[in-house]
Amino acid sequence: MKKTAALLLILIFGILSAQSKEHQFRFDVKKFRKEWTKSKHEKSSLQLKIFDPNGSPLIFNIMESSISEQPIQNINTFKGSSMDGTKRISFTLTKKTISGSYSDQGVEVYFDPVINKKSLYKVYIPNSVQTGQEKDFVP
Repeated sequence: MKKTAALLLILIFGILSAQSKEHQFRFDVKKFRKEWTKSKHEKSSLQLKIFDPNGSPLIFNIMESSISEQPIQNINTFKGSSMDGTKRISFTLTKKTISGSYSDQGVEVYFDPVINKKSLYKVYIPNSVQTGQEKDFVP
């Protein structure tokens, strides 16, 4: 009986730990866009505050990073690093949303808007990230 209970607890713990970690937070894109525009005109530094999957705040020093020779209206890309220098971030800002990822000691953490929820975003570590192509072989 004790072995069965222990096995059941291990199984439940395994299932819970295999699920992705996620935290939801509010982010005002219009306010951030205004801060970015102001920092461009004043040639001052810009910071982004988001959260880790456990809900702890993170602050990144960021700067715009061009993805093309010609600017694309209302789409801007940024790169940066955390205040302590241990995390690297890359994200895209559109007219209405922000999304991207940051690396934390080799782990990729993503942030995206929550579907059908205005100004609500989620930050998460996916269960697994598949790279390459399925059935990647030459006959």
